[in-house]
Amino acid sequence: MRYLAFDIECLVDGGIPTADRSPIIMISLAFEPAHQGELDTLVLVGKEADLDCDGTEHFTNEADLLNRFFEVVRDYDPDVILGYNSNEFDFPYITKRVEVLLAQGKRLRAEIGRDNRAVFCRKIGIVTHVSVTGRVVADVLPLVRRAYSIKQYTLKNVARTLLDIEKFDVSLQQMGEYWNDDGEKLAEFIEYARRDSVLALRLLLDLKLLDKYVALSQVSGALLQDVLDGGQSSMVENLMFREFKKRDRVIPPRPEHDLTSKRHSDSEELKGGAVLEPVRGLLKDVVVLDYKSLYPTIMMAHNLCYSTVVTGEGRTGSLESESVQDFDLIRAPSGGEFVPAKVYNGIVPGILENLLDRRTETKKKMRSADEEEHRVLDATQNALKILLNSFYGYSGYARARLYSLVLANAVTSFGRKNILDTKELIDESIGTMRLPDGKEFSLSVVYGDTDSVFVRIIPENDGKGENGGVSLDDAESIGKTVANMVSRELPDPMELEFESIVHRAIFIAKKRYALWAFEKTDGGWKDSIKVKGMETVRRDWCGLTSKTLNRVLELVLKEGRIDDAIDYVRGVVDRVRNLDVSRDWDLVEDLILTRRYTKKKESYKSKQPHITVVEKIRSRGGAVPAIGDRVPFVIIAGKGLFVDSAEDPEYVKERNISLDVNYYIKKQILPPVERILREFGVGHETLNYDSRQKGLQDFGIGVASNVEVRKKKQVKTNTVQQPLFDF
Repeated sequence: MRYLAFDIECLVDGGIPTADRSPIIMISLAFEPAHQGELDTLVLVGKEADLDCDGTEHFTNEADLLNRFFEVVRDYDPDVILGYNSNEFDFPYITKRVEVLLAQGKRLRAEIGRDNRAVFCRKIGIVTHVSVTGRVVADVLPLVRRAYSIKQYTLKNVARTLLDIEKFDVSLQQMGEYWNDDGEKLAEFIEYARRDSVLALRLLLDLKLLDKYVALSQVSGALLQDVLDGGQSSMVENLMFREFKKRDRVIPPRPEHDLTSKRHSDSEELKGGAVLEPVRGLLKDVVVLDYKSLYPTIMMAHNLCYSTVVTGEGRTGSLESESVQDFDLIRAPSGGEFVPAKVYNGIVPGILENLLDRRTETKKKMRSADEEEHRVLDATQNALKILLNSFYGYSGYARARLYSLVLANAVTSFGRKNILDTKELIDESIGTMRLPDGKEFSLSVVYGDTDSVFVRIIPENDGKGENGGVSLDDAESIGKTVANMVSRELPDPMELEFESIVHRAIFIAKKRYALWAFEKTDGGWKDSIKVKGMETVRRDWCGLTSKTLNRVLELVLKEGRIDDAIDYVRGVVDRVRNLDVSRDWDLVEDLILTRRYTKKKESYKSKQPHITVVEKIRSRGGAVPAIGDRVPFVIIAGKGLFVDSAEDPEYVKERNISLDVNYYIKKQILPPVERILREFGVGHETLNYDSRQKGLQDFGIGVASNVEVRKKKQVKTNTVQQPLFDF
C-alpha cells in the first residue's frame, strides 16, 4: 500500500481564506513508502527564494505549483490519499482554485484518478464526500473523532495528545508576514507546512486508523471507500444483497424523502431496551454479567426477519401458498408475529449465524497468534461484532431499503422480557449459593441495562477474602455459575457470560454509575475505574471537572477515604478561586470548554456561547473554526449574560483577562462531585469553603462511620439513607 498525505497553505489578505480570491501558496506532501525510494516529504512553494531547505521545489505562479502537485500524485500513484480535514477544506479548495484558474485561461491538468478523472467533491448535509477514482480518500480528522474522545480536534492538540508531538504553529495573522519574508521566517513557514502533512500521515499509520475499516470492508464485501463514507447501512445491505439473491428475492430501492420523513415520525413508536432502577449508593462486591451479542442472538433464537414476519391477514412474506394458522407462530411481547425456523429459515438469522461463527473462530485463532497476526485478527473480530450489532439498528433506520418497526420492536421487546426474567430467576429461583468450601452467599440483582445485569454478592458466614470482602476468585466462581444457570434457561444461541467483578460501585441513577472493576487477563486480574453517564466522559464539561471527579472516584472507590475526597475538592475550589491568569495558564487550559460548531449562526434558535466566540474571532480577523470543529472557549468575569461572557482562550491569554471563577466553582466543579458525595451526606457548603470556614466535624456531615475518616472516626450518620461497608 502506498500512502500520500498532503496539506495546502493559502495567502490570506485579512480574514479567512476564500477559494475565489485567496491563492494556494504552498502544498506539502508526505509519502509512505518514500517517493522514488528517497523522498519522504516534499513542499511545493509558490515563489522563488534562495533557501537551504531540503525537499522543496519553487514555482513562480500558482498554476505551475498545482500542476506539479497533480503530476506528483500521478507519478507516485498512491493507493490512499489523505489529509487532516482534507475533505472539508483542502480538496474542495483545490477544486475551486482549479475552476478559478481555468476561467482565467490558465492551463491545468488536474486529473489524478486512475481513470484520468479529476477529484469530485459532493456535499451531503454538512459532510463533504470526496472521490478520486481508483484511490481511497481518507480524511484523518473524522477518523480520529470516531476513535478518540478528546476535548479539541485541532491538529496541534491531536498530535500532542495522541502522538506526543508538538506542532510548530504559524497563526493565520502571521502567515502574510512569514510568506513575505525571504529568509528565516519563510523557512519556518515551509517547515510548518511540511509538519502538517507528516502529522496527518503519522496519525493514520501510527494509530492504525484504517485497520477497523479495512476489516469491515473484508468482512462485509463492501468497498473500503464506501465503508469510510457510507456507515453501517451500506455494509448491512451489501451482505443482504448476496443472501437475498441466493433465495431469488429482491430488495427495494432506497426510500424517497417523503417516505423517510414518515418513517422518522413512526420511529417514535420504537421502544428501546430495559433499564432497571438501580439500588442507589455505594455497594460492594458486585459481579457484572453480559449477554453475548444480545440483539443478534435474539433474532437468531426467535427467527426474526423481514422474510418471516407475518403480514396482512394470516399471510407471510415468505409463504404465499399456506395459511399461517397451520403453524405455531412465534409471538413477540410487542405483538409482532413470525413463522418458526422449521417452516422457513429467516435470511437475516442465517447471515447472523455465519457472522457469529466466524467471530468465534477468529477469537480462537487469536490465542495462538503472534503480535502482528493478533492485531489483524482483533480488527477482524471487532468488525464482525460491529456487523452483528448493526442489523437490529438497520431494521429501524428510516433511510434503510428494508425497514420494519414490527421487527425492530420485536427484538427490543424480547430483550426487555429477557432482562426482567433474568432478574426474577436470580433473585427468586437462585437467591443463594454455596461454594465447595462451604462458604454461602446471598445474591440479588442491583441494576440492569439492556444486555447487562449487576449481581450483588453478600457473604452469609465468615467467607471473607482480600480487602475484607468477597475474594476475586470466589466472586468469579459465583459469577460464572450464575451465568451458566441462566444460560441453560435460554433458547440457543443466547448466552449470559461472566464479564467482571466490581469491588465497589456507586449508582446515582439509571445509566449513571462508577465502578472499581476487575477483569481477568492472561497476566492475572487487572483493575480499572469505569464510568458511565458522569461528567468524566462528557465533553461539555471542562477538563478540570473530569480530573476532579476522576480523583474523587479513586479516593472513594479504591481507598474508601471520604475525608480525603472532601479535602481534594476543597483544594481544587481554593485554587480556582485564587486563579491568576498570568501565572497559572495550565489551570486556565483545564477550564476551557468546547462545543461542536454544527451549523451557521442563523440556524441556531437561541444564542450559544461557542457561536459568540466564533463571531468574535471573525470580527477580529482570526482563523474562524470550520463547521464540524469543536470550538474552545472560557467564561470571563464581568456583568452580562452567560453567552456573552464566552471568550476565545488565546484572546484571554494575550490580554490577561480574568475568568469568572464563581461560574467555574458553582457550575462546573461542584455539581458533579456533589452528586457523588451527597451519598455520604456531604453537601455544597462543605465543599465550597474558604480559609475562614471551620473543619469537617463542625458541619455534622453524614459520612458513614464504617468509611475511614482520619480526622474524626465517629461522625453523625443520620443523613445516610443506606448502609455502607467495612472497607
